[in-house]
Amino acid sequence: MLAFLRHHPLATLLALIVHGVLLYFIVYGFLQHKEQMNDVLAEISEADLVQADVVDPRVSQALTQRPTPVEEKPVEPPKPEPLPTVPPQPSPEQLAKAEAEKQKQEAQKQQEELKKQEAQKKQAEEAKRVAAEQALAKEKEAEKQKQAEALKKQQDAEKQKADAAKKQQEELKKQEEQKKQEALKKQQEAEKQKQEAELQKKAEQEAKEKAEAERRKNEIKEQAKREEAMRKAMQAERESEAKAANAALVKQETSTWISAIGAKVRRAWIKESTENAVCDVYMRQTREGEVKEVRVKSCQGEASEAYKRSVELAVRRASPLPRAPSDEVFKEEIIFIFKPQ
Repeated sequence: MLAFLRHHPLATLLALIVHGVLLYFIVYGFLQHKEQMNDVLAEISEADLVQADVVDPRVSQALTQRPTPVEEKPVEPPKPEPLPTVPPQPSPEQLAKAEAEKQKQEAQKQQEELKKQEAQKKQAEEAKRVAAEQALAKEKEAEKQKQAEALKKQQDAEKQKADAAKKQQEELKKQEEQKKQEALKKQQEAEKQKQEAELQKKAEQEAKEKAEAERRKNEIKEQAKREEAMRKAMQAERESEAKAANAALVKQETSTWISAIGAKVRRAWIKESTENAVCDVYMRQTREGEVKEVRVKSCQGEASEAYKRSVELAVRRASPLPRAPSDEVFKEEIIFIFKPQ
């Protein structure tokens, strides 16, 4: 029995519910029957009481009536009112008949109640049968659902296992790819560092070679500068010597040229007095020796204006004057010393 209860808890619960419903209907029918009996007895007692209450007030009303007072004048006396009729009391036969009628109604009610209880019993049995079928169906549905849930759990577990395996495979693939990427990155970094080292070494070598070339270039420049300075110094010295020689030559040629001018002017001078003053004569001429301007600036000793004019006329008569031997010697404006002798 206990094993059956453990294996079929829903059927046991349904049976308990059905028996409880039947017990409730039995108790409820008994209580309804008892209340109906009490209601019949109460109706009989209330009828007697009502009849008694109806008769007594009327009799008391008839007995307590008094004649209305009238005035003292000749009138006809009022007609007396008829007394109320009292309903007759029920006879024992009537009471028995009423009791029999009530018992008959009670019997009918009991029969109807029994029919009702029988119908309720059939309904309860039908409900019990339906409940049992429903419980069995629910049990089958629960078993089916349990199997479906078990199958679903198994499928979910297999799916989770497959997902976990797939995820693990993807993770391994990802780790492998990451390792490859890291290895490639390390290789690229190493190659980059190697290239940078080579470039740095090359740059250092180029800088060293450039510095050496610059040093050599600077040395060559310094050497060239020293040689150029030496050459310029020698050339300057030569030029200085040449200028000095040329200046001496120009000076000598200038002295000779001016002396020639002075000699020609003395030859063109006409002496008109006994004055023999030595004068400084300013003269402006062309390259061909043509005199453009002449003026006696000053004289040593006494010199009259006529003497000075004679000297100026001598310069003009000597034009054209002797030409300068070179352009370096030639001067457009000169001052020469005029000496009579």
